Amino acid sequence: MTQKIRICLFGAGEMATIHAMNMISDPRVSMAYVVDPSKERAEALAQATGARVVDLDTAFGDPTVDAYLIASPPRTHADYLERAAATRAYVFCEKPIDHDMGRILTCMAAWKGREGRVQLGFNRRFDHQFVTLKQAIAEGRIGKVEQVLVISRDAEAPEVEGFIHSSGLLRETAVHDFDLIRWLLEDEVAEVFVMGDALINPAYLTVGQIDTTTTALRMAKGTHVTILNSLRAAYGYDQRIEVLGTLGQASVGNVPESLVILSTAAGIRGEKPLHNYHQRYAQAYRTEILAFVQAVASGGVTTPDATDGLRASAIAEAANLSMERRASVTIMADEARRDL
Repeated sequence: MTQKIRICLFGAGEMATIHAMNMISDPRVSMAYVVDPSKERAEALAQATGARVVDLDTAFGDPTVDAYLIASPPRTHADYLERAAATRAYVFCEKPIDHDMGRILTCMAAWKGREGRVQLGFNRRFDHQFVTLKQAIAEGRIGKVEQVLVISRDAEAPEVEGFIHSSGLLRETAVHDFDLIRWLLEDEVAEVFVMGDALINPAYLTVGQIDTTTTALRMAKGTHVTILNSLRAAYGYDQRIEVLGTLGQASVGNVPESLVILSTAAGIRGEKPLHNYHQRYAQAYRTEILAFVQAVASGGVTTPDATDGLRASAIAEAANLSMERRASVTIMADEARRDL
């Protein structure tokens, strides 16, 4: 591609800004448009990226746009993806595609046969710690995997008002962990059981939300997986994983604010983990967006693609059903079906 890759960005919040700044760091990219209902936010981001603020019809009506970057609220994702399907452009879309599986399937139908032109924002696949862990598993260095423990806790829980429009802890947050497990183990989830509660803030229940989940998965190849999700950890952003195999164990610990450890007669003291997701996964966000740019530039296939987004959301759907029923739920071999 000799000309600049023209990008249209949907969203002007924190995640959209992270993606936009990473994207324009690639000299092949030109940020053409920004679309956001907040004129003030949109103008600020457009000025920072050299883009122009436009409306939806202008954005989707320009045939020179090479790619759409969807980092707007989740409730808009499926609508924007469907409109983008009528163009020639690639799409990078933050997860989830939608909170409703029926809506996801309708959206997927619009992209049938072109799922590889849509990249989902599962940034943890691009974290070099997890990439190294996956290599160790794939190379058989810990033998056949039997058990996995994933810990994923935010440092600070949001206010109730900030949680009203969320797709929920399982559909919007734990979906990262569901995708991570599929990718790490190269396996699909066969069965799920979830306990979920509002242990941190019971007021979340007034808006239909929870803040704490314990999820047990049985993978198709038999591996047992436990995922602990929480919206609060007083000591920082807690992101750990442990994989046990027949020959040993491999794990990824937290990334501390500093690697300095002070050892004295009074004791041994180290730093807390990084405080939030954009600190912990800063490099992963950059790597994933530049991988998307490369796919657009080369006309290649994106990864993780729209089908990966569907499969992760299918697990989240089954997880919510399990929590409601207080029983395990089987996930059919066809990831688009649920045991409803």
